Amino acid sequence: MNERTFRAVVASVLVVALALAIIVVAANYLPKTSTPLPSESASTAAPGPTATAVPTSPPGPAFQVPLVVGVGDVARGTSSDKTLVLRFLESRIDAIPAALGSFTVTLADHAGDGSTVAFVGTPSVDAPGSLGATASLTGPNVLMINIVASDNLNVEQITITGLGMKVASTAAIGATTLELGGFAGSLASGAASNVLASPGSVVAGP
Repeated sequence: MNERTFRAVVASVLVVALALAIIVVAANYLPKTSTPLPSESASTAAPGPTATAVPTSPPGPAFQVPLVVGVGDVARGTSSDKTLVLRFLESRIDAIPAALGSFTVTLADHAGDGSTVAFVGTPSVDAPGSLGATASLTGPNVLMINIVASDNLNVEQITITGLGMKVASTAAIGATTLELGGFAGSLASGAASNVLASPGSVVAGP
């Protein structure tokens, strides 16, 4: 082997050795690329169970069983004193929504005839201002009560006074009746009983 060939072989070996050295250095010192871990925000874990809503009790009536203080016995062809009292107490603190509402109270004799008995006097209302309650006679034997709103933080009460009962000479003898009806608006759920205690009894005249 002449000198020229020898130098060429040595140069080739050096080149190969340098290349191997560069590869080793790159493998040990250059930053390694790794697959990124999924972030917490990209988690696909199934959500836990959701809280079950607590069931609410069904709405009850607007009023408890109304209280009636009657006028006693009324002879045919006469009128009683104006001592009738009707009291309507809200059934629970939020039974009446804050909206317009109304209902009627209808008077009838023992046979169910409303034409032989009538309210007398002018209804007077005692109720909290939050209700804006009013009462009026829309017929001889029909009393209508209206409200405009309510207070859902307090149990409210409506008391009607100033009325008595007039009895025709043809009225059926026996206990008269009072029945609630026409519930509308915020009072649509009615009362715990819509048939009230008797406001008085018709008796024979002298």
